[in-house]
Amino acid sequence: MKRILLRASAVVLALSLLCPLASALSVDQALELLEEDYLGEIPAQASQAESVEELCAVLGDPYTLYMTPEQYQEFLYGMEDSQDIQGIGIVTSFTREGLLIQEIIPDSPAQQAGLQAGDLIVAVDGVSCVPAEESHISLISGAPGTWVSLTILRDGQSLAIRAQRQEIHIPNVQVTVSDNGSGRITCSAFGSDTAGLLAEGLTRYDDQAEVWLLDLRDNPGGYTQAAVDAIGAFSGPGFYLYLRDKTGLAAPYVSLYPAASEDPVVMLVNANTASSAEILAAGLRDQGTGILVGTRTYGKGQAQLIRDEVTDPDYFDGDALKITFAEFFSEKGNSTEWIGVLPTLLIQDPAKAQAVAQALCGYPTDTTTDGWLMVQLARQFFYVDLTQTDRGTLSALFSALPPSAQLWIGEDTYYWEELTTQEAAVALEVDYSTPFFSDVSASPYAEEINTLGTYDLMLGVGGGKFQPQDQLTRAEACAMFTQLLNVTYRGPSRFTDVPETAWYAADVNAMAALGLVKGVGDNRFDPSSTLTQQEFFTILARIARMLNFRVDDYANQLTADESVDLSQIPGIASFSSWAREGVAVLAWAPQAVLDKVHSTMLHCDLEDLVPDQPILREEAAACIYQVLSVTGILSV
Repeated sequence: MKRILLRASAVVLALSLLCPLASALSVDQALELLEEDYLGEIPAQASQAESVEELCAVLGDPYTLYMTPEQYQEFLYGMEDSQDIQGIGIVTSFTREGLLIQEIIPDSPAQQAGLQAGDLIVAVDGVSCVPAEESHISLISGAPGTWVSLTILRDGQSLAIRAQRQEIHIPNVQVTVSDNGSGRITCSAFGSDTAGLLAEGLTRYDDQAEVWLLDLRDNPGGYTQAAVDAIGAFSGPGFYLYLRDKTGLAAPYVSLYPAASEDPVVMLVNANTASSAEILAAGLRDQGTGILVGTRTYGKGQAQLIRDEVTDPDYFDGDALKITFAEFFSEKGNSTEWIGVLPTLLIQDPAKAQAVAQALCGYPTDTTTDGWLMVQLARQFFYVDLTQTDRGTLSALFSALPPSAQLWIGEDTYYWEELTTQEAAVALEVDYSTPFFSDVSASPYAEEINTLGTYDLMLGVGGGKFQPQDQLTRAEACAMFTQLLNVTYRGPSRFTDVPETAWYAADVNAMAALGLVKGVGDNRFDPSSTLTQQEFFTILARIARMLNFRVDDYANQLTADESVDLSQIPGIASFSSWAREGVAVLAWAPQAVLDKVHSTMLHCDLEDLVPDQPILREEAAACIYQVLSVTGILSV
């Protein structure tokens, strides 16, 4: 779902909180702390607030809020997201045949008794569990120290197993490994012990695992350092995060953790993967350590700090003030704000995403490759056991593959035959739907256009067509950019010639609200006129600066350098004065600050641009692709 630009977002947050008690922190004290730390601008009316809660609401920032002592303790408990239960330590699902064990909690009584994932519980203490229902769960749980007898079916055989119930601590990270060489990591939050537990699990099972499946779905985040250290547990010591506060300086966050595993990682993500979970996902993406399967993540690119009685004992008494104080950026300088972390394989259906992720965690261990599919994604290789993967999962995989993906099917001993996606689908008798546009094959930018289409970052004109040679209108450009940034708009139109009922109204107004586009005067936008190259590059440069702090820093340096006269530089001088800086940033930033030699964020050489010529839809798509590819936001 697209993020909506609304000043009333703080009201939604207020409705989600418990009724606040009278704050121990005064409005003047809170305002003082906000003036010290708050990243955004503080509205003038903030000084008129009659309570700290009202003061926070005036900011319109859902992440800056006051917490009573009770709310603060609940917040800290939620950051850890661990729990204690009484039982034997299994995760089950209901089936007509009994309770199916889906997961065994490590070091639990169930593991000690020899229970395995896939076992089917058909009776508990002699009471039948066929068909399974909610009441059967209570038969298994019970007081610590007591025993429970289970009758299970495993591979068609009936087994009797006894387990002693215990008090079980379920941490926010669990690491297990299966017999086929795939490790599984579930991470529900980033608490104070998350990185340590992750490193411990990786170290314990690394000899048994060939690839890791890391589930970050619905993970709301947590402590920043925990996410940075989690990256270190996979990649070793390094600078994996940058926080930029109101001063504009980007401070690095370092992990000193040694790498506990060098095996590739398949990450499951969804729209509720947020904050620190996005830091980990982007970090492993930047390192080339893993791929992402699922949907683009939430898009929270701002960090908060806590002021409480530890930091300010004279101001607080068990309560706290959480303040947005910085933007965070990945190792390559990329923000997750708005755009989120883009998946390597975009699969909207949660069940299909999980099935594909699990299928990619195979690994051939014997001397033959027969019956295996090898997939190259983001310059990494993954293996699918064709004897264990159903056609529906293969269909979902093939439908999500970008144009750059490569496939091989194993034939005989150590021999791989390279095939296109279509050839592989025919060979394996798999039906799939391609996300590629039907009318772009003749375009020099076909791969770029189809790649953006694969990730739902670029919409066509309907009927599976893109019309690459059409000139881009101002309204269409706004629609392109809002699709990229995942934003929309609700409210009155900002322009007299953009009716609220127009298909492009939300797109134009969202871009204007973000300050990325302006009108043409007299409160008009002129949505149907064509967009020139220099107009398009100016907007795109602003977006590139939003998405990558190194590009932004370069633009600021370019402006401040009085020795650089853009009007005297060939290729730049032909552009209008207001467009030169943006064109220069797109042309030169990749080499200057992104270590991309001979790269550009333009669709062609600088000398070939014609500033006042209308930009074509295919050219616009190619430039957007270049921004995402050069920065590493899109890793295919």
